[in-house]
Amino acid sequence: MTTTHAAEANDRQDERKRKRGAVIKFSLAGAALLGIAAAATSAAWTDDAWFKADAHAASIELSGLDFASGDFVPADDDSAAIQIPAAALNNLVPNETRTFDISIKNESQVDLNVASSIHRDGALFGDANVTSVLTGAPTTLAVDDEAVVTVTVHTPANWDSAYAGSNGALTITFTGTTQH
Repeated sequence: MTTTHAAEANDRQDERKRKRGAVIKFSLAGAALLGIAAAATSAAWTDDAWFKADAHAASIELSGLDFASGDFVPADDDSAAIQIPAAALNNLVPNETRTFDISIKNESQVDLNVASSIHRDGALFGDANVTSVLTGAPTTLAVDDEAVVTVTVHTPANWDSAYAGSNGALTITFTGTTQH
């Protein structure tokens, strides 16, 4: 009986090994099928849509009309200032009003906000009663737009004779800035 009992135990152990072997084989087969399915999925066709844009910063140029040439020219600082004809402000006397026009143009690639100022320098303009005014100065200029600005200088009727023969300078500045 021991031999039969031992044989039965061996048979059960062999059967367990076979079942375990079958389970391992089926598991390996299942894993192989999953691997093939994953490989088939990753081998799917693909296509892309790409976008690209070249970028370029806008240039800005606020130019003034040159009295000598009649052309609009850049005048970006005091050293490149457009010269107003001497006759516009020479030989001023008491109670006199002088006017002349200057023109600016937006030669930029974008619209500009425009600020203007008058700087008075020298003994002639030391008298607070001598006035200088800009009329028609724009606050905005679209691309390629021009503006004519009238400059008015007025001396007082009771202008002190101490100013006779004095000199001065009038600097008119327009500053364009982008609107964004």
